Amino acid sequence: MEKKTLYVVLTNINMFELNHKGVVIMTKNIVDTSLPKKHDTEDKIFNHCCVEIEEFAEFLTKFKDIGGTFHKRFLSDDYRDLDLDNVFLRKNGDLVHIEHHSIMSGEWMRRDFQYLTTLHRASGRFIHPFIFNTGEIPKSTIEFASPNSFYNPSFINTQEIEGSVRLNNIKYKIDNNQKINAFDVSDLIWMPKYRWDREIESVVVELVDIYNNIIVDENLLEVLRKSLVLWAGKYVSEEGNIEKVIRGAQEVIDLKKDIVSARIDGMLCRAEKRGMEAGMEAGMEAGIDKGKLETARNMLERGFALEDICDVTGLCEEDILKG
Repeated sequence: MEKKTLYVVLTNINMFELNHKGVVIMTKNIVDTSLPKKHDTEDKIFNHCCVEIEEFAEFLTKFKDIGGTFHKRFLSDDYRDLDLDNVFLRKNGDLVHIEHHSIMSGEWMRRDFQYLTTLHRASGRFIHPFIFNTGEIPKSTIEFASPNSFYNPSFINTQEIEGSVRLNNIKYKIDNNQKINAFDVSDLIWMPKYRWDREIESVVVELVDIYNNIIVDENLLEVLRKSLVLWAGKYVSEEGNIEKVIRGAQEVIDLKKDIVSARIDGMLCRAEKRGMEAGMEAGMEAGIDKGKLETARNMLERGFALEDICDVTGLCEEDILKG
């Protein structure tokens, strides 16, 4: 008897089993607590955009007929708890699969290709694959594809976008009292990852004044503030600049743990960079450990709960508290 592969779509409270045509054939009440949790700062901002900005998928893909989201969590013979970044449904029935990467590699591309095939076999729909890359531009996209080069997604590389041009365009609209739309907001959110001839920290700090003076829908403004605080957590190292950013987003009081994560994310990135520049693996590991400890103690001094700091850093209370 021919073996049939089962695909299961996961939601928060229900599990739907689909056949190869994407038809629901069974439902169960289930909550799978083993689903992966994301702690990467850029992933958090990306997820905020996808969930809270209706036009964000159009901003990335230029498709004007995206009608909503589609299932993105699956179980199959090949994967346990397969969690795609985002899948959207076009009005013609096609799917748009968008994966976010801050680092590109052959391994990640092969994984994306397998995600795509799983999604296609589970849904039976035509799929438009996109990769939103906020890291370095890959030298060759073909070398990252499947062995037979069947996987050829559309790349959206933020490093190909001239940040100063986009920022000046938005400043012009603000100065001339023109309406700021969801596309402008999406641009502002991802400004720190565009191409600049200056440090990201200075870009983030400059955005504070714009965020404080911009007139935009309150829901979009909230996403802007969330993103600004997270960017600051990762890239702003001077205490005066940190205070300026947080004062500009006082309403965002539910992100303390995310801010801790972002601070540690940035500290680890800087420590890893220093270690790589030193060319010593042991030195890199030592730098990362030191970065964790410095950030943890800094957060403790700023009033963050010790339990939350331990949870994010993986450090024990004794290590953080000892002199």
